[in-house]
Amino acid sequence: MKDADRTLTAEAVAAEELRCFREIRQLRDHWAGGGGRRAYCWYLTFEGCTELRALAKRCRDRTALRYYDFTPPSELHMTLDRIAFEGEIPPDVLRAVASAATMACRGVPPLDINIGGLGGTPGAIGLSVFPRGPVQRLRDALRAATLSVSPSAQVKNSDFRPHVALAYCNSDVRAAHAIAAVERLSTVGAVAVTVKHVAVVLVERRQRAYSWNAITQIPLTGGA
Repeated sequence: MKDADRTLTAEAVAAEELRCFREIRQLRDHWAGGGGRRAYCWYLTFEGCTELRALAKRCRDRTALRYYDFTPPSELHMTLDRIAFEGEIPPDVLRAVASAATMACRGVPPLDINIGGLGGTPGAIGLSVFPRGPVQRLRDALRAATLSVSPSAQVKNSDFRPHVALAYCNSDVRAAHAIAAVERLSTVGAVAVTVKHVAVVLVERRQRAYSWNAITQIPLTGGA
């Protein structure tokens, strides 16, 4: 399948995200209810990407709403998929999943992506990623590697829109002020990022924040 979104500009992505966000009437507390189990996941991480950190800081400084908990710059990431909850996958199986993914990623070149276009859901705001096609194919390859080793793995649902989460909502409030803040940033632009590896991480939810530690990094070496 060809990447129909390859020609999308930062302005087009921003307009799409803003249109969707404008339709939200009520924000929801992201931290309410369950969801506190530690889990192994596939992440794209952005160590050393000063341009992305600067963009995230601009968004944070201009979206100073008390009911959003912002992701620290060092924690910026993109969640691709879940591998398994902690305690439900033995260490040797996790290593086998990483080995299978290493083989799969030998055919995946580094990803040249753009990150920009602020939008979100009732529970979070974030930056969109485009083109989406290469990210989706990487996710598919990692999911296939995971399931080839652990067929019963509790991977995430198939609905996937690549994004970098900037903040999570901590209250049930009307969305009007958040929409206005996102509107002010609708032309914030985008930054170009080259992703050279994917990481297996252990993620845990703390007090109104996520924390993660990288277990292993797998290089994207296709085309090298």
